[in-house]
Amino acid sequence: MPSSSPVKYSSTAVLLHWIGALMVIGLIVVGKLMEDMTGTEKMTVLSIHYYGGLATGVVFLLRLVFFFVHARPNDDPSWPTWQAKIAKLVHAILYLLPIIMVASGMIAMSVYGLGTYVSAGDFEGYQAASRVPPMLVHALTASLLIAAIALHVVAALYHQFVQKDHIFKRISMRKA
Repeated sequence: MPSSSPVKYSSTAVLLHWIGALMVIGLIVVGKLMEDMTGTEKMTVLSIHYYGGLATGVVFLLRLVFFFVHARPNDDPSWPTWQAKIAKLVHAILYLLPIIMVASGMIAMSVYGLGTYVSAGDFEGYQAASRVPPMLVHALTASLLIAAIALHVVAALYHQFVQKDHIFKRISMRKA
């Protein structure tokens, strides 16, 4: 794959971005839907959520490795310094929070044994054991991630349609 240019991410970086974004949004939606589920239905969906989370973790680890190994576009020189710093901070948060979510989910399922209840389809056992610290971290991180994604989307739309700095071209598969 070609390396990143000063104005655009490489095709691999763009692909990892959009795959990761769709996976995270899908997992958040499923996670929110699970809040109202009970019984076997919840255990089945929770199992799918768990494996989807593991797959998302792999994608985000690949993104992180790719981030440090490959060139990234330069900051847009028209942005004020404060805006570039906030963009870097929000992007760091968008890398970090999904990894925390995957780690907290894995710890809850394996170290705290919630996976045993899920595998057995034991909803009552799962409910009784699910208030462990990693699940509290998982829930808090989900809320923070939703806020960070909303901020990211609003900022992208602002740049594209108000600033008109063509920010979407940086993260698009289309050729410039």
